[in-house]
Amino acid sequence: MRARSTAEGAVVKAPPALAVLACLLLFGWGELTGALQGGFRNQILAAAAEAAQAHPAVHQLTGLSDVDQSIVEGIAQEVLARLHTFHVHTHGLALVTLALVTVIANIQVGDRMRTFLMGWTILGLVYPFGWLTVALALPAQGKAAAFVLAERWFFIPFGGLYLSAVGTLIAVYAWQCLRAAGKEG
Repeated sequence: MRARSTAEGAVVKAPPALAVLACLLLFGWGELTGALQGGFRNQILAAAAEAAQAHPAVHQLTGLSDVDQSIVEGIAQEVLARLHTFHVHTHGLALVTLALVTVIANIQVGDRMRTFLMGWTILGLVYPFGWLTVALALPAQGKAAAFVLAERWFFIPFGGLYLSAVGTLIAVYAWQCLRAAGKEG
């Protein structure tokens, strides 16, 4: 870990390289998804529509092209929207996590607790892949089933881990602030 001096003479430690790499990888997934949406929007919509049409019972398609067309177009737009949600969440979570792991690198806890908090927080970076799962599963399984799949494998376990890691970090940091204020007073 490299440290840098600030104007007050305090030292700010950089987070571990693996934590930074994890954030960069997630950010990269977001960039890739954004580029694909920008460059291949029509192809994504067409592929999603074709996949939805291959599962008429799931989407209650009638066989009447006028009726089915609007249903299939709605499904394709939903797929594109969930890809956008994945794009946004990967960027946001990567940046927030970079700030959190920097805080973790600088709090006054033992090495085991720091490693535990760091790993716990980094595991939360898997959460946005739930949105990618929704986008990929929706044409074949339908919206409700795609969300159930994403909740079961990504949103609840990894989103829950992330929220509890952030809550724990807030509690640890608040405790340290209160202890420091008590020593000064």
